[in-house]
Amino acid sequence: MSKNVLGVVFLFLLAFGSLAQEQEKPSAFRFSAFLNLYHGHDFNGPTTEKRLPFLYNHTRHAKPAVNLALLAGTYESGRFRANLGIQQGTYVADNLASEPDLLKWIHQANVEYALDSEKTLWLEAGVLPSHIGFENAISKENLTLSRSMIAENSPYFETGFKLGWQADEKWYLAFLYLNGWQRIQPIQGVNKPSFGTQVSYTPNSTTTLNWSTFLGTDSGIEAGTYIYFSNMYGIFSPGKKWKLIAALDVGNRVNELTSNQSWWGTSLIVQYNFSEKLSSAIRWEYFDDPFQGISFSFFDQGLEVGGVSLNLDRKLGNWGMIRLEGRYLDSPNPLYQGNSDPKSDNLFVLGSFSVFWN
Repeated sequence: MSKNVLGVVFLFLLAFGSLAQEQEKPSAFRFSAFLNLYHGHDFNGPTTEKRLPFLYNHTRHAKPAVNLALLAGTYESGRFRANLGIQQGTYVADNLASEPDLLKWIHQANVEYALDSEKTLWLEAGVLPSHIGFENAISKENLTLSRSMIAENSPYFETGFKLGWQADEKWYLAFLYLNGWQRIQPIQGVNKPSFGTQVSYTPNSTTTLNWSTFLGTDSGIEAGTYIYFSNMYGIFSPGKKWKLIAALDVGNRVNELTSNQSWWGTSLIVQYNFSEKLSSAIRWEYFDDPFQGISFSFFDQGLEVGGVSLNLDRKLGNWGMIRLEGRYLDSPNPLYQGNSDPKSDNLFVLGSFSVFWN
């Protein structure tokens, strides 16, 4: 693992230097780079490679690792855009475990075309960022270092077609035709398509309200499985120093052979900016999946977890960030980590250093 980490860092630095030289040349091409290194300590002393089976970011214990190394480029000309991002890291190993090795390199690979001259109606096709949730794989863009449990148990990416319309300054609407729940490779055999919708309302510069849905499957047609999922969140900026995000997820897995499996989760994050460079955020969250409709816990009791986290962030100019976070999770059931005596609570301390260019 250490050789892989050093290799990824070395390639990233080479690419970083070459991209920086290109910055001086105006072009239809735009490039960006992001590298997130981390080290964490789990006080339960897990013996498994991943600390907890329902988390997919910053999951390694007591050793330095790369969560995400990302190189991305965009080409834009007139109404046409093309985006390509290649990636490696433990995020990739955990989130794309079921994909072929070659496809694991893909962070995004899509083309876009504006159907009107005002560029308000866009048709996109390929591997796309998820239309669900307020968190993504690039940690510097999130208020907290680790991802909330509702983000970890919903798609980070999706493959298919997206028709998005910026109706005006306040309303954005989108419809998606997808090949499944967080998939690049299509489900084998003849399968029914999946669908998604998104409605985003921004009445002013301090408020954004979003509702996204998914209707489809993550299994072959012979399984007779359908997923109905709804994600709602609001982003509020009550002052120059404060930011608040509240979110609610509700999902239901319907199987022709078994009863319905429902789950839900919520997250509340409050961030305070001491200055332009120093900020802190606290998060409260809860996730309940009693039948393991979407999550995985190794136990028949399902997954019910509540938690709180606190992080401190320090920006380093416009090129880097140092983040520290403590996170405590608690469950009425054991949390499997390979221990001979599983505990029902978990305390984890995480440190991260990120460098980026765009």
